[in-house]
Amino acid sequence: MLGVVVAVASVILVVLIVVVAPRHLLDWDTAGTRVPDRAKAINDIRTTLLQGLAGMALLVGAFFTWRQLQVSRHGQLTGRFAAAVEQLGHESAGVRIGAIFALERIAVDSRDDRGAVVEVLCLFAQRNALAVPLDARPSPHDIAHSREVALAHAGETLLVIRSPDVHAAVTVLGRAPRPKGLELRLQRVDLRRTMLDFANLEDADLHYADLTNVHLRGANLKRVDLSGTWLVRAVLVKADMRQASLRSVLLCYARLDGTDLRATDLSNADLTAAVVEGARFELADLRGAVLTDTNLAEASLTGAVADSTTVWPRGFDAAAAGVLPADNAPPLQPLSFFPQDPS
Repeated sequence: MLGVVVAVASVILVVLIVVVAPRHLLDWDTAGTRVPDRAKAINDIRTTLLQGLAGMALLVGAFFTWRQLQVSRHGQLTGRFAAAVEQLGHESAGVRIGAIFALERIAVDSRDDRGAVVEVLCLFAQRNALAVPLDARPSPHDIAHSREVALAHAGETLLVIRSPDVHAAVTVLGRAPRPKGLELRLQRVDLRRTMLDFANLEDADLHYADLTNVHLRGANLKRVDLSGTWLVRAVLVKADMRQASLRSVLLCYARLDGTDLRATDLSNADLTAAVVEGARFELADLRGAVLTDTNLAEASLTGAVADSTTVWPRGFDAAAAGVLPADNAPPLQPLSFFPQDPS
């Protein structure tokens, strides 16, 4: 029925343009004056109107073709997304890894699907790499002196990836585009020995996760929640950890060379024997922190907060380094510390 109506309307429009409109336009334009060759003038007007009609038809056709391509593309993306999610449950690790990278491609291609991709990959990581309870983990001392670490430091073996599919999922989460403000929920995940150098995990929730021996060199960890997380022997060289929550974190034997820890909450954190050369602790909360055997000579601590429960390295003069007592502490994690330039 709709097709018939459109066809009739099109015929009427063509008749008006070909028969009626040219004469009225000519009379209106000449205002009653005599036209020498009236038939030719009407024919010229008719030709011009038909050319305009053809151009309009071409534009309308192009619009509907574009709309059809958009609908087709959306359908293809939906099919690709559904297929990738289904493959995440496959028994083969290779198929699961392929599905993860397919989801990354979807996130790149479709802005509307980025949030869904992030949610799916976070859920996948949580379900397939749940960290063991804190009391069941080996002690930091045992980890620091394990044969695996000794071999890795001697160059005899590379880091071992325990769950390559989960590793792939977190790698994609650390580099794929995601909606602004969308939090990566990765709490209590087991990411031991994972290579995540230069990953973007800004604002992620990783509390109580196991990041033992993880590599996060140059990573963006601004405002990340790492409270209660194990980062024993983690490599965080030149990572950006401004305003992060590191309450009760284990950073024993970690590499923090050049790491930016300004306005970071390190209360009750354990940094025993951590390497902090060039690290920045300005405005950090160090109340209750343990820094035994940590060389702070090349670290910047101006404006950091400490109290009587802070354990300093032997012979370290906190006041001379610019550390403030808790009674005179500035606001913790001040949001105005970096008002404009995040770099």
